[in-house]
Amino acid sequence: MFSRYRLHHVGVIVPSLDDADRYITKFEHEEDFRGYVERWSCWCIFTKAAAGPAIELVVADGGALARFNKGGGGVHHFAYLVDDLTVASRWCEDQGLRMLEAEAVQGAGRFLCNFINPLDTRGIQIELVQLL
Repeated sequence: MFSRYRLHHVGVIVPSLDDADRYITKFEHEEDFRGYVERWSCWCIFTKAAAGPAIELVVADGGALARFNKGGGGVHHFAYLVDDLTVASRWCEDQGLRMLEAEAVQGAGRFLCNFINPLDTRGIQIELVQLL
């Protein structure tokens, strides 16, 4: 199923908004948009991608994401764009891949998302994204 979907973005956790700004400046990225996701207590800052997937800089202000990699941050997830999140979630479940949330969550932008449980992917965090 995933071979027909493209990589939408790569999520990278950074410790602070200042670190996110430094990353954007240092690597000459341009911010596309940012939004706050209450469910996961974090800011999500998406950069524009000239080619390939965007980079999402995740800045947690609490919860498990703030402790990711002992607070140092790093690559967190790979997000795939799907046509229908409900259908993709059912396919995952048929393959023995559990979703983290019972229902899709409103993402930081104009999309819904959910994650495959990393216990079912040998620790690789996979996000599924459906544009609205």
